[in-house]
Amino acid sequence: MSAEISKDDPRPESEQAADILRQEILRGDIKPGAHVGSVRDLATRFKISGMTVQRALTILREDGLILTTSRGSYARDPQQATEADAGVDLPEVLRQLEHLTSQVSELRGRLEALENRSVPGGA
Repeated sequence: MSAEISKDDPRPESEQAADILRQEILRGDIKPGAHVGSVRDLATRFKISGMTVQRALTILREDGLILTTSRGSYARDPQQATEADAGVDLPEVLRQLEHLTSQVSELRGRLEALENRSVPGGA
C-alpha cells in the first residue's frame, strides 16, 4: 500500500490516511504502545489538514487500533483490539478518568486552602 494520499482515490483523504496507518500498525511498523505521530506531523506527512488527520485518528480509535490521551495517540496491540472492546469506548473512558483526576486534584487544593484558613493564628 502506498504511503501517500491519492487524489485519484475516490475515498476521503481521512480514510486513506487511516488505512495507511492501519497497515503500519498491523504490519508492526508502528509497535504496540508507540506514538502514532502528532496531528501536525501526520498532516505534514500526508499533505492533508489537521482536521482530516483527526478524522483518520477517530477511525482508528473506533476500530480499536489506537488509544488517544492528552499526550497523543498510541498504537494498540492489534490482537487485543477485539470485539470485546466493541461496547466500550476506551478513549472516552480514559478522557473521563483524566478529567476526574484533575477534579480530585483541584478539590484537594481547595480543601488544603480551607484547612489553612481555619487554623487559629496563635495555635
